[in-house]
Amino acid sequence: MDPLTLVILAVKSALAMMLLVAGGAKLADLGGFTATVRMFLPRPALRATVRAGSAAVAVGEVALGAASVSFPAASWVNPVILALACVFVAVSGVGYARFRGRTCHCFGALSRRKFDAWGVARAAAIVVAAALATAGVRPSAVQITALARAGLLAAALVVALTAFTAARALAMANRTESRLTAQ
Repeated sequence: MDPLTLVILAVKSALAMMLLVAGGAKLADLGGFTATVRMFLPRPALRATVRAGSAAVAVGEVALGAASVSFPAASWVNPVILALACVFVAVSGVGYARFRGRTCHCFGALSRRKFDAWGVARAAAIVVAAALATAGVRPSAVQITALARAGLLAAALVVALTAFTAARALAMANRTESRLTAQ
């Protein structure tokens, strides 16, 4: 396999893992992520609609990550991930301009990152990585059997579930710590 193909596959894998972890963690902290989404809405929206939209974003991240991992030669996934990365930059930029210092909930309770200049830079780096991944790889470079594809899909879902569990546990620990320090 040529070095460029290896680099592209490594970048695709890193982006896929990021999406799986971010989506799983957002699902564990759906309330926090929904509150962040509400900040970007111009007027109050129906509570159920915003929550459903937030859940759809998180599930979409998991689905894109799983598709990218289990179908590495599928060319349609790459531009979708690039478009999502561009949305990350827009959200980071608007968040930095309007909500500087507030938590972004990008990785649920797994991260305490805030809307800041570094967040915009990280989002821009994700766009660069996603653009590189759009170069794609030849299907012959990644011949995967159906059984291997199923294994990769299962592994991707385990990553998302692990992120969900870790985020949920961390959120519970943070609540317990807050209660103890308040006493």
